[in-house]
Amino acid sequence: MAAPRVGRSAFSMSAPSGTEPVSIVVEVEIEPSRLDDFLKVIEEDAVGSRERENGGCLRFDVLRDQEKSNVFRFYEVYKDADAVTFHKNTPHFALWKKFKESGGVISQTSSKNDAIFFTP
Repeated sequence: MAAPRVGRSAFSMSAPSGTEPVSIVVEVEIEPSRLDDFLKVIEEDAVGSRERENGGCLRFDVLRDQEKSNVFRFYEVYKDADAVTFHKNTPHFALWKKFKESGGVISQTSSKNDAIFFTP
């Protein structure tokens, strides 16, 4: 039996704004001397997001670049815009924010996307 598709159909884009799943893709370059600190913080943020946000965070993957060991990408999916707002006010996100403020991140880019087809 095929696994069911998750998310919404590309042909059913009529959901009210803010009620559809939201994906955030982040790329960060970490100060090499801070990698151990970063890995602790991002694990807490990812696990906390998936386990302590009452189902609002559907996915939070942390990926490491194969060529640049201090470059990471995060793939996050939230059930809606309210879940993103909730996430940004959690203790585990505060750890990530504090790490960034302490100079652990050399550079960061991010994009917010509609999550059309995804697997939680």
